[in-house]
Amino acid sequence: MQQQQLVDEIKVLMDLVARNTTMLADSVMEIDVDEYTDPSQFQREKTELFRNYPQFVGPSCVVPEAGDYFAFDDTGVPILIVRQPDKSLRAFVNICSHRGAPLNECDHGKAKKGRMFSCPYHGWTYDLEGKLVGVPFGKEGFDTIDRDALGLKTLDLQEKHGMIFVMPNPELTFNIDDVLGGIQERLSGFGFEESFYLGAKQVFTDFSWKLNMDTFHEYYHFEFLHPNSIATMAYSNVATYRQYGRNHSMGSPTLQINELKDVPESEWVPMNYSSYVNYIFPNTVIFVVADHFQTWRVYPIAPDRSVVYHSMFLPQEPATPEQRQEYEAYFQMINDVAVAEDYSLVDKVNRGLKAGIPRNVIIGRNEPGVQNMHRQLKGVLG
Repeated sequence: MQQQQLVDEIKVLMDLVARNTTMLADSVMEIDVDEYTDPSQFQREKTELFRNYPQFVGPSCVVPEAGDYFAFDDTGVPILIVRQPDKSLRAFVNICSHRGAPLNECDHGKAKKGRMFSCPYHGWTYDLEGKLVGVPFGKEGFDTIDRDALGLKTLDLQEKHGMIFVMPNPELTFNIDDVLGGIQERLSGFGFEESFYLGAKQVFTDFSWKLNMDTFHEYYHFEFLHPNSIATMAYSNVATYRQYGRNHSMGSPTLQINELKDVPESEWVPMNYSSYVNYIFPNTVIFVVADHFQTWRVYPIAPDRSVVYHSMFLPQEPATPEQRQEYEAYFQMINDVAVAEDYSLVDKVNRGLKAGIPRNVIIGRNEPGVQNMHRQLKGVLG
């Protein structure tokens, strides 16, 4: 958002605080508990949401320079994304044409000599465009192969507004504007192209990926679940809500927001008094606060197991080792709060869901973000 949009948002948040309310959905929603636990629905989700639907990879700054790569295999398809010399991006199925090993040894980094990938199994080598350019002992051992036909299989990748999306299914393509649904208006100006990627933390959880996602989409729980952490900084059950296609965005006021009543509007620094949760369907949240942003990507492993990647992005690279250590400590603290407070409670919720008692999960009008996520899931899955 630009300055005037942020100012307008602050005014809406101040009004909600004054009236002690939040933006509301049209009605209460009920979800059959089986939607969290049914194995057949889980398999459809894996296929339709994580193989046949475009996946948000991250902001453009995760692969800033030519030869930089980012890799993940959490959709069930190993994916390798590479920045080209002309600054464009390409995506490939991360499977060596020889015996199927992945070409990288970590989730992000730089190609060898900035221009090639060599399979760690037998050394077959590919350039940044995915062409097979080297086969050790090739003339004798592989004299009949067609190297031109054995390059890496390409995937549809699109980069726009500082955001990267990829289609895991090599047989499908997508329209990035349809996927964004206009949410780029809400995310502009937050440094997606030039921020510094501090890194990611991986957390495994023993419950449904949807239970994991539910925790991000409402501020109703702050007062009760986070009394000594988030509730000391932000209002509970107060938020704006705006929809963008299948995505949505929510704004939250800090407890100090009314200080702005005594400050001329021209001097407002809105990001000091608000934060934003932005949902990218189906499995990503972009959390924007005063001086940085974070992404949380959640992937299903089994009906009752999922994995979370929590990443942090800073305005610029830390200037000193001490400064980096401070940011790392803050990053760890945020992650620890999520694990100790959110995930531990959701684990107990999961036990109730698995108890085999037929019932509905109730989602209130004051939880429009949770409602939207489940509404969009139904829209895709039927």
